[in-house]
Amino acid sequence: MLNMSSVDLTARARIRDAAMHLFGEQGFQATTMRTIGSRAGVSAALVVHHFGSKEGLREVIDEHLADQIREDTFAAIAQNRTQSEPEMRAYAERFAPAMTYLSRALTEDATVGRNLYDRLHRDAIDFLRAGEAAGLIRPTADEAARAAALLNADLGQLLLQHHAQRVLGADDHIDALIKVTQPMLDIYTDGLFTDGRIRDNWSTPQTAEESV
Repeated sequence: MLNMSSVDLTARARIRDAAMHLFGEQGFQATTMRTIGSRAGVSAALVVHHFGSKEGLREVIDEHLADQIREDTFAAIAQNRTQSEPEMRAYAERFAPAMTYLSRALTEDATVGRNLYDRLHRDAIDFLRAGEAAGLIRPTADEAARAAALLNADLGQLLLQHHAQRVLGADDHIDALIKVTQPMLDIYTDGLFTDGRIRDNWSTPQTAEESV
């Protein structure tokens, strides 16, 4: 998802990244501007100077993460690039703070979660269109619904990772993510059902008598 390989050490970027870590770890309400400044090695006044408020800082974080996700996802399509398991594990380790932040942001505040989800959904539609154009993804009759279904499946891995870690006996949430990747790839590549009976039944209108 997110390419965390580039390093930006400007004061503004340090503040942004420190806030992302703290919002994910402690929650938005529990995190103060002073704490953010301390984590970033700057004064609270400088945090205010760059971002104005915690709300402004969070908006910047959301846009930054969404931009990075979009950039990295489209780069993978353009380069026809896939990851091996070791690459994915290293990638997930770098992305861990962002995953924690996204989990908080999507569940802690209705307005923030709604805005972030809407942005990710729009980008998912664009990504899937690009996949169709590249011959990687099959076309669909309802782009918005497909994008929502797949986005929810991906975000579910973030929001429910502690449960997956528990039931799979994984060492940590990254190990749990690795464990579910292969079956998810199997489903996306080969499908789940052995034939079309369930889909055909859903698609065919039934009378009241037939449904009894």
